[in-house]
This record gives sequence, structure tokens and C-alpha cells, in this order.
Amino acid sequence: MPSMISVTSERQFSRIQADQEELADRIARALPCDGVIEPRPGLHFRRCSRPGERVYGFYQPAFCVIAQGSKELLLGEDRFRYDPAHYMISTVDLR
Repeated sequence: MPSMISVTSERQFSRIQADQEELADRIARALPCDGVIEPRPGLHFRRCSRPGERVYGFYQPAFCVIAQGSKELLLGEDRFRYDPAHYMISTVDLR
């Protein structure tokens, strides 16, 4: 007989997975092809279907959520990876 904790954990995992799939689906409907849109001022959706080359740039303060896949941010010698289970917050300009 499964324990109550394992049943709860399985339900939570299933709910998290369903929420991630819903987020990816909603972004895909708003942005059916690779690119960037700004449906509301300050809210940006970016879709990239294949790995990209390294891009050098500047980041303004941001809260980044990945619906599918992952990204890496290199800052000096430090490497930061974010994916559906890990978000990225930048509270200052990164140059």
C-alpha cells in the first residue's frame, strides 16, 4: 500500500508537470513560430526551437521562466543554468 506522502508527492509532481505543459502550450499559441513578442508592456515571450549559438549582451533586471528546455547564463567564470524547475532573477543590470 503506498504511503500518503508518496501519493501526495506523485500528485504534486503530476500537477507541476501539467502546469509546465500548459505554460508551454499557451506560449506556443501566442507565439507559433520562433521569435519574440511583447503582449503587454514589460512582458516578453521568446520562442527558440533549437539550440542557439552563444550570444553576448546586456541584461536588464528581469525574472526569467523557462517553459521547456534550458538556458545557461555565463557571467565571468560563473555558469548559471535555468530550466522549468529553476528560474533566473536578475535584480541589477548585468554588463
